[in-house]
Amino acid sequence: MKLNKKMLFLVMAACTMFLTAGCGKVNIGYVDYSRVQQEAPQVKSSMDEMKTRMEEFQKTAEKQLQEQAAAIQSQEDADKFQELQQQLKMQAAGIQQQYATQVRSKIHAAMDGIAKEKKLDAVVNSNGKDGMISGGIDVTDEVIEKLQ
Repeated sequence: MKLNKKMLFLVMAACTMFLTAGCGKVNIGYVDYSRVQQEAPQVKSSMDEMKTRMEEFQKTAEKQLQEQAAAIQSQEDADKFQELQQQLKMQAAGIQQQYATQVRSKIHAAMDGIAKEKKLDAVVNSNGKDGMISGGIDVTDEVIEKLQ
């Protein structure tokens, strides 16, 4: 009976060691995502490119809509006009989504690079300095620098 208790104690001690072996200090970095979006040159360039593309798209779309509106003769034409409006809205949303994804990918790649360089376990979006409760390393400047 005493041997069983000693074995049980040893097994529990070993399990506890295994469970707590990975527990230690966690290194977390944080990024002011909105500041990166405003200050990083690569992000600004992507946003400017999107703005230019959207302006060109709007001009083309307006021209198509005007031509279609002038040709409305029947309910069928009016329905086609509404379909065109919907298609153009979806295309505009697609352009915006494409650039948003591109910007997000660039920022996340920079964050991943900084995390590896600084040996951080995680880098999170802080939503400004108020987003962090305590601790962590501000890597916003490094992310902006990476996106030069």
